[in-house]
Amino acid sequence: MTEYKAVCSIRSADTMTASADEGGVQLVARHNGRFATDVCLTPEKTREFARGLLALADEVDGGEAPELRVHADDSAAQNVKVGDRVVVVRDTTASNVGLMGRVDEVDDPTCIYPFFVVFDNGHEDWVCEVQKVADETTPEPADAPAPSVSLARAAYIEEAWKLAGALAEPADVLKYARFLAGE
Repeated sequence: MTEYKAVCSIRSADTMTASADEGGVQLVARHNGRFATDVCLTPEKTREFARGLLALADEVDGGEAPELRVHADDSAAQNVKVGDRVVVVRDTTASNVGLMGRVDEVDDPTCIYPFFVVFDNGHEDWVCEVQKVADETTPEPADAPAPSVSLARAAYIEEAWKLAGALAEPADVLKYARFLAGE
């Protein structure tokens, strides 16, 4: 039996599967790997739905866009894991960039949002890219390498974000942070 499966770009445990079912097509949704719901469609309704999906995709990216590059590479290279203290360096929610917190969950690195972070301010969210920072409560051993982002540098990023405004591009925020740091 032919089956097509779409894996959520935000959370890899969420999927949508389509397969042939008694003269029609069955769509099965799974959330966190568990069955959520199913929908059975006639071939005609399936084609109508598929045309609608293609129209939506074209509306979002202008049509036949190249595959998005996943930006979690830098975070993955740092071996970010649950419990690590991090600063958000890139996200689609501008207000998250520069926030510090602790990684609570790590998803598939090919997802757009592979890191679930509980922020110091109590907010929590899935984010695109993070960098490890030194844990304020745990002193670093003398022979350990320096963290990739110092707490002072993270403070510059937070201040730069306030100066740049909520709609600023992350590259502009980094320019402001470098200026504040005297670089």
